[in-house]
Amino acid sequence: MDDTEHPVFGFGIEYANELVYCEAVMQNDHYEVLFNGVWIGTVAHTENFEWIQASGAILPQSIVDEIGCRIESQYK
Repeated sequence: MDDTEHPVFGFGIEYANELVYCEAVMQNDHYEVLFNGVWIGTVAHTENFEWIQASGAILPQSIVDEIGCRIESQYK
């Protein structure tokens, strides 16, 4: 995958009482999310700039918010 077209960054996140390696892969209108190299779903902004899970395994909103916060911090 071309990192300039689809930037990827990763970070540790606690999920289900385990530390997992989360990767966020930028797409045109969402981010693909992988946990330990396995696709888990997609997250996206609403028009109100809130993070939602657009597809995939159902994650708690607190995890979606944390992933969104980590994504935003990459661009500050």
